[in-house]
Amino acid sequence: MTRKLTVKKEIRALGIDLCNPRHLVGAIVRGGVYLDGVMLFPSSPIPKSRSVASAILRSRFLPELRLIMTHDPETRLDAKAIERLTKLPVIQINSSRKRNSNGSKPYKVGRKELQVNSSLLPRILQEILSTTWTTGILPEPLRIAHLLVRSRFFDKNARFQANK
Repeated sequence: MTRKLTVKKEIRALGIDLCNPRHLVGAIVRGGVYLDGVMLFPSSPIPKSRSVASAILRSRFLPELRLIMTHDPETRLDAKAIERLTKLPVIQINSSRKRNSNGSKPYKVGRKELQVNSSLLPRILQEILSTTWTTGILPEPLRIAHLLVRSRFFDKNARFQANK
């Protein structure tokens, strides 16, 4: 069971991007406007949902987080397990335009379209997407996490600790 979700203008969302197998990065974004923090998760060739959920539970951002978004093209994380352990709703987002067999539904905000899979009601999901989607092909929490995971910053700064 997840907490009752109220969508406000500055809802805090954690976006986790799994496009780079070497780094698992999350970005905490307030609405679609402010970057509040960055999280580095334990990385392994196959990320474990339990370790990701426990890292979220240990983070200083947990009291203010209202939802988690994942961009996981290969569906390596178990969203239901993360949702069950953290008590936060998980929204799985795929940026490809083709229909997936995993039950994803297309959602449109303006002219932008995504494939989304979530246990949230469609009305609430639409409101979340319109609040957090500012520019680009992904909502802002995922777009920032994607930019961070694709950057060369982590290779140059091996001692970077964002969770402290």
